[in-house]
Parts: sequence; structure tokens; C-alpha cells
Amino acid sequence: MKKKVLREIKKHNLFPSGAKILLAVSGGPDSLCLLHLMSEIASELNITLHIVHVNHGLRPESKMEALFVKKEACRLRIPVTVCSVDVAALKQKGRFSAQDAARRARYAVIRKTARRIGASCIATAHHRDDRAETLLLRILHGGGLDGLAGISREREISAGLMLVRPFFNISRKDIEQYCRMHKLRPVMDSSNEEYDHYLRNRVRLRLLPFLEKEFGCHIRLSLVKSADLLLMDRNLLYSFVENIYCDVVSSMDNGGVKIDLNKLMCFSSALQLRLLRMAMWSSGIERASVTHSRQLLALANNSSPSARIFLPGGIKAVRRYAELMLERSDCVLPPAPYDGIELIVPGRTVLPDGMVIVAAVISASKASLPLTDRNEAYFDWALLEKPLIVRTRQPGDRMEPLGCGGTRKIKDILIDRKVPLDRRGSIPLVLSGDAVVWLGGVEISHPFRVTSETKEILHLRLNLCREEDL
Repeated sequence: MKKKVLREIKKHNLFPSGAKILLAVSGGPDSLCLLHLMSEIASELNITLHIVHVNHGLRPESKMEALFVKKEACRLRIPVTVCSVDVAALKQKGRFSAQDAARRARYAVIRKTARRIGASCIATAHHRDDRAETLLLRILHGGGLDGLAGISREREISAGLMLVRPFFNISRKDIEQYCRMHKLRPVMDSSNEEYDHYLRNRVRLRLLPFLEKEFGCHIRLSLVKSADLLLMDRNLLYSFVENIYCDVVSSMDNGGVKIDLNKLMCFSSALQLRLLRMAMWSSGIERASVTHSRQLLALANNSSPSARIFLPGGIKAVRRYAELMLERSDCVLPPAPYDGIELIVPGRTVLPDGMVIVAAVISASKASLPLTDRNEAYFDWALLEKPLIVRTRQPGDRMEPLGCGGTRKIKDILIDRKVPLDRRGSIPLVLSGDAVVWLGGVEISHPFRVTSETKEILHLRLNLCREEDL
């Protein structure tokens, strides 16, 4: 088995020379086998090891397992990190199942530990039988190609951090035999024998033995072969979609993503769903399902240009006319309104939300008309009542847009200009007395426009970036 694992590691270059590897060890047969085998071949691979054990606190023997892993680490002279997590609290807070909450907590600890110690790879003991069981589970759940492809040999779980499975083609029987040969005494997880509680246990203890009995002992290898073929097809399809993705989806400064709906709608529904799922992965949703993709597609087709839905992981999807934004919920909180801020002329007025209005009075002979940037505006300085006041919009606000020939509601102007709903509350209004002079970055008022009679011009410029970025 040692030669087989070494061959697998070298063939696929799973561990770069000189790398630090974080071993996820529970203390069971699989992870204990991984720990001992990796300790034997570490020098040959020129890698260093560090152990991480996560105590989920779900069973009475959890503390004993943590102590066992510590002792094994000391015996093998390998550094170890043991962490306890409150799975019950996470389950209640996120409304996850106990198994899903434990998995999320476990991987959060593992990623944090990897960053702390500078590990580039995380090694887990998932093996060939796990892959066969996973394929059957996904079939029973009704999974698509991504689900049926199952467990991969390696995948990137965060920037610069790979999750690697050296036992990818090793059977459970090989692992058990290794433990017997080396007289390893792993701790046994009693929950693995609880038939009634977990579907995976029923697949392992009942379904697979039944299939072997009825259709032959080769059934596990056949399932793994199918999983390998599905994984190849999935990877091919992923590469195809990835080439289209960059033209449809772009990254935002807050870590979210922006989807161009006009481009998205040019593709077939199957490709639309795949692009949306890839966008969800990019936004930080770990388990983006086809159901979530369909919800996003329904949002994209919604008649409301400002509809929104909530997705797992604290992500909110917001429709903004021809764009769909996926971002963390705390990134799209409505701005706080403000009122009565005197505009400094000449000078810079910093607004409560961090934006800045820069004002200057210039001679009409020096002005360059017309302006092409809506974030800049010219006004007849002599017609303005001083001081000018800046505030956010209020119910019933009206103005006379340039060339309109009458007043209109600010709300209707913003809708016509397709200003996103969540941005409307932050747009500054510059007032001369009770009259709206400028709807910042959107529209200027006709009565205060520059004419041939204007001698002095008020030049306003709205900086959308925050004051600390200027």
C-alpha cells in the first residue's frame, strides 16, 4: 500500500517538494492510517507535516479521541493543533443538519490552522469506498453531473490552499489491512454504526453489501469507474463554461460578483444555470445547488428591476436593471439619510457616507461646455440662493430637469434613469433655498442652467470614492 500511495502522489504531483502539509486526523482507521503512512514517506517527498484534530463535542468519546490524536502526534514527533467547536450552536444559528454543521465547523478550523502555520496543502483520508458511497448518495438525492462526479483527487478550497486526497484509489480493505499489519489501534466512531440516523451509513452497511451480493463483488470498482468518467466530463464542461464566464460575470471591489443579464440571456437555460452556479461559488457560497441557480434565473427574469433574494452563506442577490449582483448582505445595507449640510464654496464638502462634493466658482469664459461627465455640473452662480444645502432625498421631492419644461418627482427621475434602488437613498441633492439645483450625478435643474447671460459659473464635481481613498 505504501508503494501504491507513493506512486499516486508522485504521478499527480500532489505535494510539491518543500511543502508543509496539514493532516486532518480524527483518530479513526482511515485518518490514523494516513498519519502513519505519511510520516513514513515525508522525508522521501521532502515535505513537513502538521496534524489538526477538530473536537466536535457530539459524542461522549470526543475528548478521548482528541487525547488519542495528541498522544500519536507526540509519539511520531509531529506538531499538532487540537480545536473544539460548538456544533450545536452553529446548527441552531445556521439551521444546518448536525452533519453539515460539523463539516462547516471542521473545515473552518482546518483552513484557519493552515493559514496560521503556512501550509499549502491539506490532506484528508477519503478513499475509494467513500467515492462509491458518495455516488450512490448523490443518485438517491437526485444529483446532476456536478454531484455525480463526487469526490475529486484535489481541489482548491481557498486562494493558495489545496485539499488533497492521497487515498483516492485506495480501498477501505487496504486501509484496514495496513492498520492490522502495523498494529495500529484506531478509535472507533460509534456513529458510523448508527443505521437509523445517517443515510450514508445505510448505504455503507445495507445498500452496498446488497449490491455486491446481487450483482457481484466488482460493484464498488464499477461505481468508482463511473465516477471517474463523470468527473472527466464535469471538468471538460467546467473548462468550457469558464471561458464564457469571464465575459458574463465580473468581480466587484466588495468581494461580490456582477452578472450582465443581457449577455446571460443569450445562452441556453442549461448554460445559464451553470454560469449562475459558478457565480455563486465565486461570491462565497460553498454548496450552490441547481435550486439556487433556478432561483437566481427567476430573479433575472423578474419584471421588477430591483428585486432581491437571500442565498446561503449570508449572500444577497440584488437585481439592478440589466445587472444581477451577488454580495454579502452587509454590503448592501441602505445608507443613512442626512440633512442640512452646508456646501463649502469654494472647497470640499465631505458627506456622511464618505462621498465628496468639490465646488469652485469660475469665469464663464473659462468654462468648457458641454460637460460629458454626469458627476460634474455647471450652474449660474448669480441665480443661486446662498448658502447651498446638501441632503438626501425626501418623500415628495421634485425638480425641473434640464429641458423638461415642468417639474417631476425625484423618484420618477431616478426610475427613468435606471438608478439602482439601493443607491437612490445615497444620491446627494444640492438645494438653493427650497429648489433642487442638482440631483448629484443624475440631473441638473433647468432654472439654474448656464446661459449666454451667465458671467460666473458654479462648478460642482461629485467624487463617488470615499474620502479616505482620495
